[in-house]
Amino acid sequence: MGYRSDVTIIAYPSKRHTGKFAALKLFVDENLPYEFEVIGEGDRRYLQCNLYSIKWYEGYDEVQQYNKAFSEWDGMFTDPDPDPTQDHESMFHYEFIRIGEAYEDVEYECSYGADQALNMSREVYIDF
Repeated sequence: MGYRSDVTIIAYPSKRHTGKFAALKLFVDENLPYEFEVIGEGDRRYLQCNLYSIKWYEGYDEVQQYNKAFSEWDGMFTDPDPDPTQDHESMFHYEFIRIGEAYEDVEYECSYGADQALNMSREVYIDF
């Protein structure tokens, strides 16, 4: 069986680049192995991928594709016409969260300047 995690990834344009959503979708569809769905509407649209009970290990090809994309993200999508009031501006952002089986095993990553829109909560319930 092995250790399993739940993973959620979102990608979205920065506030100045909401009109480039289609370009982001094309990049994600062509470069990342799991399918993303469009959620939200208007200027607040996200590409979201939910992976439940997945073995998220460094040696797996799909995981390596994500790690490579995330490590290069800010460099790939640097705004060619940045806002002069910002230190660094990316046209697109990503947020990643992995929740492992162990209660304290939570990993969160995001691109520089991300909105931090992705959150988590653990629920307590009685299983009858």
